[in-house]
Amino acid sequence: MTLTRVARWLALSLAAGAAWIGLSAPAQAIPVFARQTGHNCQACHISYPELTAYGREFKLNGYTFGEAQNVPLAIALMGEYAKIGDNTNHATGGTICANCSEASFVQWSLFYGGRITENIGVFGQASSGGFPLDTGGSCCNGLASDNTEVRYVHRFSSGVSTLEDDTVVGLLINNNASMQDVWHSAPAWRFPWFPYNGTNLGPAASTFIEGGPNGVGGIQAHRLVGLGGYTWYRKNWYAELTLYRRPWGGPFSIFDYGSGALDAVSKPSDSIVGWSPYYRLAYSKDWGYNSLELGLFGMNGKTYYDAVVRDSTQVQTFRDVALDAQFQFNRNEPWIYSVAGSWIHESNDLSPLVGAGQASQPSHTLNEFNIKGTAYYDRTYGATLAYYQINGTSDNILYGLNNPAGGGSATGSPNSAYWMLELNYVPIQDMRFSLNYQAYTKINGGKSNFDGVGNNASGQNLLQFAIWWVY
Repeated sequence: MTLTRVARWLALSLAAGAAWIGLSAPAQAIPVFARQTGHNCQACHISYPELTAYGREFKLNGYTFGEAQNVPLAIALMGEYAKIGDNTNHATGGTICANCSEASFVQWSLFYGGRITENIGVFGQASSGGFPLDTGGSCCNGLASDNTEVRYVHRFSSGVSTLEDDTVVGLLINNNASMQDVWHSAPAWRFPWFPYNGTNLGPAASTFIEGGPNGVGGIQAHRLVGLGGYTWYRKNWYAELTLYRRPWGGPFSIFDYGSGALDAVSKPSDSIVGWSPYYRLAYSKDWGYNSLELGLFGMNGKTYYDAVVRDSTQVQTFRDVALDAQFQFNRNEPWIYSVAGSWIHESNDLSPLVGAGQASQPSHTLNEFNIKGTAYYDRTYGATLAYYQINGTSDNILYGLNNPAGGGSATGSPNSAYWMLELNYVPIQDMRFSLNYQAYTKINGGKSNFDGVGNNASGQNLLQFAIWWVY
């Protein structure tokens, strides 16, 4: 795309935003939960989707505060312009990202739900990659289930220094491990929050809870069914256990992002053996304008190497455990800020991959660390700085040069590190303009020529301009 076309696209976007500001009445400029509670979006969010103390309480009480709406719907539109530093794949001579350096609609989403009864609430999201509809999806010309959950809650008084309800117990069913979490160090809600519509040669390794090595042997968001229960005792102690498995189909298809044939690569959750437990323990404390959380979460799972054959001799095991923390200062006059981070440790047994020639050793460890800090001035001007680091056991086959398109590791190392800086402008609570830069210092064990075919870590640096608009 030429600079002229980029300028025209940005000008059109700004004009649309100005028109929205001018034509929208305050009562209209709030999505479904804000309409239900009567509060503006900023009561629940530092910046969507990061929750405030009130937002966490609203979610843990099953989305039941306020009055049920006759039409409990909201819609979000997301567009971007993205560019990577070096779009030449030095292994093939082609491009790495076919749709970079051009403006595109990334995603549009329909949100629905809220209070059903005093004790039952729903958070529903259906999304499509493209505009107005992507015909490649499994439902409604591309509109398919995204983050979706149903909660049943019961409130009672613990009888300790108060007769008011201060404790919640709940049951839930959802389609994405950790989406039920109310802190933003958990994988489902971790920064960055805006989807990227292209590709780049990033880290080859990820933990089971985030998708698994090379996309094989992990879970896939929105292609799961989770059944769980939790308690929030005296608004301080949180404990949860949720069991996840492949969707059954039928009425559970609402929790399944895509249907079709079993596929362990593009749909990793299809390979899950039985139930995979996700557990969560956290202590949180709110005082004044401050909020603090310290926690532990993890997930154990077994997967088949071949999702179609599903042979008992092909079972791999994963054990992920994580520590996390979050702090927020939410005075709102004029500054607010938050810090969140987590450290995930994984140990696994990938013996079936060794037998299939896809790994050189059966056991590996993998560590993933991330931390981000966000600050907003006057709820309008924001900045987020984040750092990510991955390191673990080297494997010349698993992380090596088995990808003819490039992007593997010349040394078999999974070690990677990168920074992200995002600047935000929020002219109204329902619209956010973002400028994001992602800078790699290491990919798959190397800074330069990390895959042995000439691709450099800095060449995968990403610049993204994005617009997020919800109503």
